[in-house]
Amino acid sequence: MSQIKAVLTHQLFKPSIFGFFINPFFWGRSAIYLSVKKFSNHISGKTLDVGSGSKPYKHLFKNVTDYIGMDIEQSGHKHQTSNIDVYYDGKTFPFENSSIDSLVFFEVLEHVFNPDEFLSEISRVVKPGGKCVVTIPFIWGEHEQPYDFARYSSFGLKHLFSKHGLDVVEHKKYLSDFRLIFLLINSYIYSFFKSLLPGILAWIFILPLSFIGNLLGLFFYILPKNEDFYFGNIYVLKNIKSSNP
Repeated sequence: MSQIKAVLTHQLFKPSIFGFFINPFFWGRSAIYLSVKKFSNHISGKTLDVGSGSKPYKHLFKNVTDYIGMDIEQSGHKHQTSNIDVYYDGKTFPFENSSIDSLVFFEVLEHVFNPDEFLSEISRVVKPGGKCVVTIPFIWGEHEQPYDFARYSSFGLKHLFSKHGLDVVEHKKYLSDFRLIFLLINSYIYSFFKSLLPGILAWIFILPLSFIGNLLGLFFYILPKNEDFYFGNIYVLKNIKSSNP
């Protein structure tokens, strides 16, 4: 079981062709991974990963000199496999003003109950002109309960970012096609059987059914995209504040 868990954890964040057969969330995780990889060249220097967990995307950032993982102690996931360098108290980042060159966070903002304070801290610690790469889900079920507080449209996110001096340099909506339907079906199947059956018994049903879902997603990928119906957003942000308070 420990070996199976290790394989599943790897495929969760860095899905390969093998993940197509065993990962219920293959299409969603692939979309996030490829999006982060595409914009990774914007990140350089001393970099802070907020909500870092196990730092699953660290290897994508080739131009960093120091990669710092920061997380919060009380969260919706356990920290056994995490690689955390510093803890965050939920209000103030433990860094000096303008001391960070670049910042990243992935699927974190929906777990932040105080987004204004959170984004204000980002604009405080990131140097003027510094870049951020962030991903935020739009259509996805509740997760890491009870620490799941919000979903944001692209318009709401742009408003929040600009309010705190974070200018949108690039923006992409990912998984805005029919694969999203089968990702949501797979998520339902996963949750249903995990709540119904213990351990490996649940996976006896999850694996074949989710593979069928992944296969159908591939088949229906030919259908047109819908930019109003999508899994999530990735942004490249620039801190345009001339000086931090």
